[in-house]
Amino acid sequence: MRVLSIGHRMRHRQLDNHTILNAPNLADYEAIVIDLGATFDTVREAAQQSAHFSTHADVAVVNGDSVDGMTSLAELLKRRREEIVRALDNGATIMVFTAAQSRFHGINGLGGYDRYFLLPAPDGVAWDERTVQGSEGSTVAVVDHDHPFVRVYDVLHRDILYRAVFNERAEGVAKAGRVILRASGGQPVGMDFPVSNGHLVFLPTPGKPGTGNVPDLLGNAVMEAMQDHLGRPDEEPPRWASEFAPPGIEDRRNEVQRARAELDQAQAALDEAQKAFRQEEYLRDALWASGDAALLPAVLSCGELIGFRVARDANGDPTLMDGPKDAIHVVAAGSPEAVDMGAHYRLRARLDKIIETRSVSPRGVLVVNGQRKTHPLERKRQFEDSVRVAAEAQGYAVLTASDLFRVAYAAKAGLPEDRLAQARERIATTNGVVTLEDLLTVQPAGEGSAAGESVTENPVTENPVTENEA
Repeated sequence: MRVLSIGHRMRHRQLDNHTILNAPNLADYEAIVIDLGATFDTVREAAQQSAHFSTHADVAVVNGDSVDGMTSLAELLKRRREEIVRALDNGATIMVFTAAQSRFHGINGLGGYDRYFLLPAPDGVAWDERTVQGSEGSTVAVVDHDHPFVRVYDVLHRDILYRAVFNERAEGVAKAGRVILRASGGQPVGMDFPVSNGHLVFLPTPGKPGTGNVPDLLGNAVMEAMQDHLGRPDEEPPRWASEFAPPGIEDRRNEVQRARAELDQAQAALDEAQKAFRQEEYLRDALWASGDAALLPAVLSCGELIGFRVARDANGDPTLMDGPKDAIHVVAAGSPEAVDMGAHYRLRARLDKIIETRSVSPRGVLVVNGQRKTHPLERKRQFEDSVRVAAEAQGYAVLTASDLFRVAYAAKAGLPEDRLAQARERIATTNGVVTLEDLLTVQPAGEGSAAGESVTENPVTENPVTENEA
């Protein structure tokens, strides 16, 4: 097992030291160390172009657009964030030297950058100034002696100078985190947060990193802590251990390799099947889901089915693209009752920000799932009339999730491309409520039901979707 250390130099034969800019793919590691303060300083220097930086592949990092031979700092940071998310999804442990929250503007293509930009938070927790509060002190006590990373603190305890404390009264913190270390005043300075399938382990920073034999001691302590926390065995056996190999061990090793190869093939097939199954679930979820965690993926999946391309803008917000046309910025909102003006304000704030920063007139679509717990055929009023008036006055589209579902369902059943193109055009150009009802019935050529004609019942309309395949 190898450990990747970002911004905090340590020494160990199985440890790789890098900056956030020149590190290899973070998702390739299951054990990572991140010094938030040092990383923040590196990013700020790159944004100010006060030093030359390059990626792991020796591509120059610039504070601007990616061009041949240069990569955008904003795109690189977004990629690093995605790599950390993937590493945690894979079960990684990430040890973080904590720092107080801080931010700066000045990265082209990124609205703002803060010290916790790279780190996802547990459900219900936000890495803001209320959760992570600036503080300074050097008196720390261990409260969880069983935690593997206490041995890291043991190396640093004579030179601890913590710069931040966690606020257990902030929303979700006490429930989500396990306290390892506390300052003498009682506030946590070391915590372990499960995130996705992995862990973020926060520890206080040393006062003078990299002095004396600390890099060696710290490297050994981090390696042992990572092995224990991940449940990995100790370091590799010495060379002479092969002299005592029992008979048959090579045959058993070959059997393991064959079984692992079969497992990898089965896992790949399972991943593909789950992906296809989830796509079908998304189509159905558009009828009842709510929020960005459930409704928004369903809306984007339906958009892809009717021919849009899903993309993300510079702020990471979702958009729908139809060929070379401008992006349509998407906000999805669900409610057990009629969707109110809160959804309008979310979309307007996003569009206004684009106008302010880019001086362009963006298009938007508000996908509403009002009365979402009511059967789709029994819904009477999915959004308040004020939402319609606001959309017409301020120039964006309002579309019900159930209508989007019907068109996506029809697309899977073979709705002709010219009808889908009309649907995309209406979503992209309508100021107010989008109507798609007339596109959902396609009459066959000629009289009666010609040979080769198929009829698919759409469960959210009483009219069948009819296609002539002849």
